[in-house]
Amino acid sequence: MFHSFETVSPTGPATALSASSEPPSRKVNKSCSECTRRKVKCDGGHPCTSCQYYQIPEACIYKQRSRRQATSRSYSLDDLVEKGRSELIHLLSLGSADNEPLGTQTEPLPAAASPGELGDTHDSPEESDDGESGEERHWEESAQNPATIAASDDINAISLAGDRHRRSYLGITSVSAVLRALFRLCPAAKELTVEQSKTWPEVQQKEPQAFVAKPALAIPPASDSLREKRYVGFYFDHIHAITPLLHEESFRATFAAGDCQTQAWLGLRSMVLTLGSIASGSDTAHVQYYNQARSLIDLDSLGSGNLETLQALCLLGGYYLHYRNSPNMAYAILGAAQRLAIALGLHRESPVRNDHQDPETSQRYAIRTETRRRTWWSLYCLDTWASMTLGRPTCGRWDSATMNTALPTALGSDDYFATSLRASCQFCHICNRIQHRFAQSTRINMTEAETLDRELLEWHESLSPMLKDTINPPPRTTVASEFLRNRYYSARLMLSRCFLIYLAYEDPKRHVPSEAEERMADLCRTIAAEAIDTIALHWVPNRVQVWNSAWYLFQACMVPLLSISMENPSRGGGAGSDSVASWYTSLSKALEIFGEMKPWMRTSDRAPDIVAVLFQAVSQEAEGTIRTPSVTDPGSLLYGLADEELTEMDWSMFFGDRDMSQSLYSLT
Repeated sequence: MFHSFETVSPTGPATALSASSEPPSRKVNKSCSECTRRKVKCDGGHPCTSCQYYQIPEACIYKQRSRRQATSRSYSLDDLVEKGRSELIHLLSLGSADNEPLGTQTEPLPAAASPGELGDTHDSPEESDDGESGEERHWEESAQNPATIAASDDINAISLAGDRHRRSYLGITSVSAVLRALFRLCPAAKELTVEQSKTWPEVQQKEPQAFVAKPALAIPPASDSLREKRYVGFYFDHIHAITPLLHEESFRATFAAGDCQTQAWLGLRSMVLTLGSIASGSDTAHVQYYNQARSLIDLDSLGSGNLETLQALCLLGGYYLHYRNSPNMAYAILGAAQRLAIALGLHRESPVRNDHQDPETSQRYAIRTETRRRTWWSLYCLDTWASMTLGRPTCGRWDSATMNTALPTALGSDDYFATSLRASCQFCHICNRIQHRFAQSTRINMTEAETLDRELLEWHESLSPMLKDTINPPPRTTVASEFLRNRYYSARLMLSRCFLIYLAYEDPKRHVPSEAEERMADLCRTIAAEAIDTIALHWVPNRVQVWNSAWYLFQACMVPLLSISMENPSRGGGAGSDSVASWYTSLSKALEIFGEMKPWMRTSDRAPDIVAVLFQAVSQEAEGTIRTPSVTDPGSLLYGLADEELTEMDWSMFFGDRDMSQSLYSLT
């Protein structure tokens, strides 16, 4: 884990060569030009196995490596200005046959890596992520203009047109892993999606002028008070049931009185109004309250530890930053919130006192204790939900040896939120183990996956009837039940989907899937179909629940899309006609659901467009009506997609607005 950095001696063997020594002969690349372009491992054959598989033996060419030389200081920008586009492209080429510069160039431009170096990586779903240098990973999610929801979500593939190197670490459970496999099998889908995306209008949020001049700490005028009471109501109706970290009666009383003006309380108030305004269906009101929250929840707020600040951070990092397409920022905020929670001692409980003589005092003590518990467990769940498809280490979110916080308990007979949060906590315990396993460097095996899937099934069977009853559910529990149900399918899908991806990377002519592999792939397809059917049956027409359901619907659609692409005739697809027909049916149904959800989706949500264009591409390729583009096709150069793997971040432009990871990665 730790590395030593040693200085190479200038008197080493490299400098001991005589000036008259004959320079070493130029080496031939170990990878052919096509494998280099595709970033897959080459076996050095003539033609290589990969080129035989893609039926392009004529493209299997091995080129000499170009020598690296330092750029001449005398080589000025004026020399480049005089050159045309083709000449500039030639200067950047690392694999030209003659390696001779054009025009007045005297020395080749330096390169970061040779084609041979690139050609030996990315031959598996794991290596395509792990093979990249860590120093190249970065992202830009800062909200310099809060009025604009920027397309910068690398986790959920929302800014393809941006810098393709802006990305964070993502593993085999991520959306990008599915898309890499799909585009490997169906390169035409990449080209078609890029072409279609050029017709999608760009959408930016405009900050409402009436809100711009309001100071962050000002008490709102009477004209705003009714609207804000309405937003508070929407928060408790549509957000609170998912993570009941506030005591509703106490918050409403303090809000109505308006006599609490501490910075921590005002920050919490602003975040409640932010999320409540979104739940109300407003496209713009959240900007005002986010502006207020930004001025109140800053680095200095971490120096003043209190429960209100922690709760505000939970809402900011657990919900709103995901809405703003900033999942990495949200991930960092929740990390800081966890440290603050531990500093406040929420991970430990003192012995419960039962000696209160005054019933009112006893009730206040019970409420305070339960609020601390629910804040801790809400943070735990938000962090787990937001990380379910990242493939990152869990960082020890729960350790029974050092943490003893009791699970939520009901404060009354009608306290259904305690039951819901307990179920979410138990679910997240399993999900944390799943995340921990996927973060390891070795592939998960069939036995491990089946054991974890069985735990999820047992958890679902043990759920309280109130969380399963979709006919007469208790008041305000519908949203929590729907979220929990969608996450359950997503967790099972994540466990089995990796095996489908592994099969997508295998050559069916050389690798016959085992019975266990086929069983897990079939399970993945079954779960995806069930998830689509369940969302079709239970989705609710409001902004928050559509935000959640649309993301999970998109996740489920990736499975039939990948399955259809695996049935490419060149791979000798062996699925029965009934199976293929069921995948088409599921995708058609999903697109119909997206159409019904449209009035409650943000204008910039691109999930329906992405599924539609991918469906078109894989369908046409399966029918043989789309030609696989070659390396010389001009369309393949759009947005720099031709020769690079498609990363999760690269996909970000297509969604135009949030994870989709997620639009609701916190909510995912």
